[in-house]
Amino acid sequence: MYWPSLLFTLETTLPIFILVLLGLVLRRRRMIDEAFIATSSRLVFNIALPVLMFMAIARSQLDIARYSPLIIFVLLAAVLAAGLSAFWARRLALSSAQRGAFVQASFRSNLGIIGLALCLNAYGREGGVLGALLLAVITPLYNLMAVFFLAQHQQVQWLAQLRLVLSNPLIIAIALAVPFSLFHWALPEVALRVGNSLAAMTLPLALIGVGGSLSFSTMRQGNAAVLHIVTLKLLVLPVMIAVAAWWCGFRSVELGVICLMFASPTAAAAFVMAKSMGADAELTANAIALTTIGSVLTVSGFVYVLSLLPLV
Repeated sequence: MYWPSLLFTLETTLPIFILVLLGLVLRRRRMIDEAFIATSSRLVFNIALPVLMFMAIARSQLDIARYSPLIIFVLLAAVLAAGLSAFWARRLALSSAQRGAFVQASFRSNLGIIGLALCLNAYGREGGVLGALLLAVITPLYNLMAVFFLAQHQQVQWLAQLRLVLSNPLIIAIALAVPFSLFHWALPEVALRVGNSLAAMTLPLALIGVGGSLSFSTMRQGNAAVLHIVTLKLLVLPVMIAVAAWWCGFRSVELGVICLMFASPTAAAAFVMAKSMGADAELTANAIALTTIGSVLTVSGFVYVLSLLPLV
């Protein structure tokens, strides 16, 4: 049991973190630069990742009624994670700008890149479909909660923020894909080939970009607040959510996908949100870097324990 579980863990996590490491090495060797990372990130967010999500949903037989308990659970888990992060932040002596950044960095997971990649590696097509579904329902909630916590010290135009959420390419891709899944519409062969090609480049390009954006100089500037974020994001919240999911009866791939998505490091989008809303962007950048590096160990630990305990 030990060796099969270890092999499953390595097969799931190593390809992800090798690509992240490759991005870090390429940036240090100056084979890629900030302009490449910015351009590739826009390409991934606006085209490749939406196509990947569209293809995953459109080619599956999506039963919304079947997955409604899963959807409700992850939405509640995301809200409770944000609430616990806010409670934790209040216990620390943080400024208002730091507090908003702390809360967002603690609850906001990198679902679209690392989380989805882990689900695909671990559980194949079924994991990809479930990961895309959870990404679709959590992303709008993440954005709205991030605005709420980051804007504690300023006025927010909620209608404008809602329009921004609804115009998210990932949300549009899912909305377009759902009818294909529900009504079993077949995609033309040309669309399948083009879609598969774009989808195949999504995760390698995105993960290399993640690695290229990491900065050791930024990580060395970390403070005690960052260590609290790392503890919350990589250990406290995913363990609590995993135990709650098991207690609620989730098993097999569903339990694994819940664990992997919430155990993912802080999303890179958190930095953009924090900077645009006047929160502590440096704290957010430190959190992204340290949780990404730390997740190499913690995510591997989650995958190993799940496979060893025959819960997945």
